[in-house]
Amino acid sequence: MGFRIVVAGESQCVSFAECCLLADFLSQNLPDFCFDRVEIKVLDWQAWLRRINLKNKWHHVGSPLIWKEMLMAGSKPYYIGGAPQFLDYCYSYYKFDSLFGSDKFEELLKNSVQLKKKVAIERNLLKNAEINSPVKSSKKAIIVTISGAGNPISRCLLVGLLEMNVCFNSIAKIYIYDENCSEEFMLSLEKEYSFIENIYPGKVVKYVRKIGIALTCSDLLIVLDHVPFENHMVIGEWLYENKKNMDKLSQLINASGSRNMYIVFPNMGPACFNATYLRQIVTITKDHIIVVTSDLGLEILPIAEAITDVPSRNMFCPPVWGFVGINHLVDIRSTIQRYDIFQPYSRFTKVKQSTLKIGSLTPTLRYMEYLMYFDESLWVKVAETKKKYPKGQPWLSKSIAVLNLIKVWFFERNPNDIVNLGLHCNGSFGLKFDGIFSQPARLVNDEWVPASDFLLPKDSQINIYYLEEMAERIMKLQRTDLPPLVPYYPCYCKPKRIKKKNVW
Repeated sequence: MGFRIVVAGESQCVSFAECCLLADFLSQNLPDFCFDRVEIKVLDWQAWLRRINLKNKWHHVGSPLIWKEMLMAGSKPYYIGGAPQFLDYCYSYYKFDSLFGSDKFEELLKNSVQLKKKVAIERNLLKNAEINSPVKSSKKAIIVTISGAGNPISRCLLVGLLEMNVCFNSIAKIYIYDENCSEEFMLSLEKEYSFIENIYPGKVVKYVRKIGIALTCSDLLIVLDHVPFENHMVIGEWLYENKKNMDKLSQLINASGSRNMYIVFPNMGPACFNATYLRQIVTITKDHIIVVTSDLGLEILPIAEAITDVPSRNMFCPPVWGFVGINHLVDIRSTIQRYDIFQPYSRFTKVKQSTLKIGSLTPTLRYMEYLMYFDESLWVKVAETKKKYPKGQPWLSKSIAVLNLIKVWFFERNPNDIVNLGLHCNGSFGLKFDGIFSQPARLVNDEWVPASDFLLPKDSQINIYYLEEMAERIMKLQRTDLPPLVPYYPCYCKPKRIKKKNVW
């Protein structure tokens, strides 16, 4: 059980100031030394000292008064004495024998009093300034453009961005564009979201008929354009149609976009394929093109929670690897779990129904491999759950992943955060693919780089180098290399049974 030293004295007492400086020095250099400072006005000192002496049956005279007490409510104070007794106490317990010279101490005391007054004045000025000053953004306001805003995910993104605008005062304008939607629909979308609260005058959400106008001043481009896969399509044809979309977009970016513009692909369609192809043909900073893949890890957390009995609030997002949109691996075994270790005191086993502390909780981090090693039902349950998804739920998880990335990237930067992103391989984890590949990443100097100190996947059935090889083959795949897929529908009709007559 810890204790604290209480130093009480007159506000103008030199010995009181010396004891406070000594106690402050010890508290900064000793991990278990704790002290409180009780400063009493000169006119009130005698009355206060009389009450303390009467309460604790002490006979102390003069300033300062020093005692120690346990760090527990209602504990009994133990008398130490005045300044000389406190110095003896420090020497006997901590071998502290350095004393202040009289001349040096007078100057030190003056400086200490001046510093205390200055800190109090500055604290009051800062408090008044915070109350009276208007709310100002500490971040630069950014302009966002959403291409393919007719997609259902754009509604979730717009709501999240406008809410982010109120919290951070940071998004000045959101341009929406979709060449496949009618002007009437886009104007209705603009009008619908103009009623949401924001801090900027005029319309924050604005529909543009030509995306080049928006790209000239945009800081962030969110690309929702993609061709969804249909059962009757050839894979080469599907990728070719997505290539054509990226060709159109690249021409507009090269003609009008800022060189420092950021481009984000949500996990829709062949996301890593589209980002890799766009990266090859645009002239902007290529490391600013990324794919958000955290939604793949988030969607399995409820199922992993049911299997392991670990609350999802104590689990971090599982790492996502692969050429997302074609193939990927969500490595549940190397998912990090927050775990509290209980360390009981010896009193826990000796005293029953004790009202004191029975132990301590130490938070630790560990991998979930020990809980998932023998369980192979996860992916079957994930597939069954996806069949039961409501119509809008996949869009919600994808939009949450995008909004979290924007928040971390632009407004709440923390170099210790690790996020699942599709980004260009730089040789980390042994990946040499010249394209976008999903992997754990962290923010370094405003750019996302692979988190090379993260653990490699532990899945026994899929190797990330196989995923890398598949990505290289997909990028070289031609339009007619693979035959069309022929869907197979098994017949569930009951077979006709012919009854044979018994011949006697």
